[in-house]
Amino acid sequence: MSTEHKHFSLFNPDANYDFVGRRQLYYALTGVGILASVIALATLGFNKGIDFKGGSKLIVAFEGSSNVDRHAVHDAVAGTLQQATGKKDVGQVEVQDFSTGGTGSAKKHFSVVTELTSMVTAEKRTALTAKIKDKFPKADVQWAAEGEDRVFVTLVDPVKVTPTYDTLRQVFGEAGFPKVGTGSDAESQLDVNLFRTLQMLQSENKKEDEVKAEEQKLRDQKAKDLADRADSRFTVVVEEFKGKIETGLQVKFSKSFAGVESSTAISPSVADDLMSQGLVAILYAIVGIILYIVLRFDVRYAPGALIALVHDVVLVIGAFSVAQVKFSMPVIAAVLTVAGYSITDTIVVFDRIREMQERHEGAPIDVVINSAINTTMSRTVLTSLTTFITSISIFLFGGGLIRDFAFAMCIGVVVGTFSSIFVASPVFLWLHERFEARKAAMAKQGGDRAPIQIAPAQG
Repeated sequence: MSTEHKHFSLFNPDANYDFVGRRQLYYALTGVGILASVIALATLGFNKGIDFKGGSKLIVAFEGSSNVDRHAVHDAVAGTLQQATGKKDVGQVEVQDFSTGGTGSAKKHFSVVTELTSMVTAEKRTALTAKIKDKFPKADVQWAAEGEDRVFVTLVDPVKVTPTYDTLRQVFGEAGFPKVGTGSDAESQLDVNLFRTLQMLQSENKKEDEVKAEEQKLRDQKAKDLADRADSRFTVVVEEFKGKIETGLQVKFSKSFAGVESSTAISPSVADDLMSQGLVAILYAIVGIILYIVLRFDVRYAPGALIALVHDVVLVIGAFSVAQVKFSMPVIAAVLTVAGYSITDTIVVFDRIREMQERHEGAPIDVVINSAINTTMSRTVLTSLTTFITSISIFLFGGGLIRDFAFAMCIGVVVGTFSSIFVASPVFLWLHERFEARKAAMAKQGGDRAPIQIAPAQG
């Protein structure tokens, strides 16, 4: 008695659908999709995330026993910024859980990234510049073009550093900015010397109490040395942004809030460079995949794979433009994932085409391609469906940046499956027919050529 095991299949394995017979339609659909995406990118552009736009990043800490979550932190930060600026729209605010790398930490941390970087308006900058010049006539006052609120003050003649710090703090305090940091070239040099001395101190075999006492003496000596120094180049950093966030979270969460542990500015120029590097990474990935296809198969397979990859990448990016979903670094990662996923399906089909060509030598190429697609169709669709279900679940029920990643995967799985079946193989068929026609023409030309007659040598 024999038993037969039946395997589940979405498609009849004995079916023989003519996939390449309607390739002109697939070419048209591909062209329309790419054209629509390009038009969307040209007219709507990207809704850049903070990664590619610039902003501020803070690491905030809460007591480990508190029930504070990232949604509550987001609402508190957004509310604080709205109150501080008097504007309802304060740009993007993103909050993510943040791990400090330790285990069993007594605190929970969140990464807060905001599009807003400054609390100092253009009017306040103008007023502050005027007040600084009142205190220091002929001073050159320049505000940093991007990033945090930093102003550079260059005087005509050197002046004592410590009194100048006090004057600058007074100017900013009277303007409503009590939290500022001051610096100078002279202090920077003292800081370098202090750092070197502290490094040498740490290497000595001394008790911890002795080291701390020595450190304090060195810092006190630095303060005395600074009081005797004169300089003409000063820097003031307004720390109002960090202070407003800190105050807002303290009011909202009271004792649960443990403080802002770090604050950094994301420069717009650096953000632009980051986006350029991400797009270049996509380009390099496509080039690398095409080289692999050429080495794995032959040059006839490469154009189909290239067009399929360009189709997938452009349509995914175009979908982000149409939907105005934030385009960020995780999305670049998703696009690269889509490219790898799509080419995997394409390679499966190409492998089957090559295998069936070797097995059925002399069979019409369109029959071979149709048979290869039919036999791999169930595997391709089932794999894509599984990935799509996972991605759509994350998109519907997830949050934060992972949701944008899932959106790219949902679009990418659909267009990648389409291109693997309806784009790559028909392009291979077209190129194969061109190669064979050229080969036949060359063979015919060689056969029609009259043999060369060589006359016998005259003696």
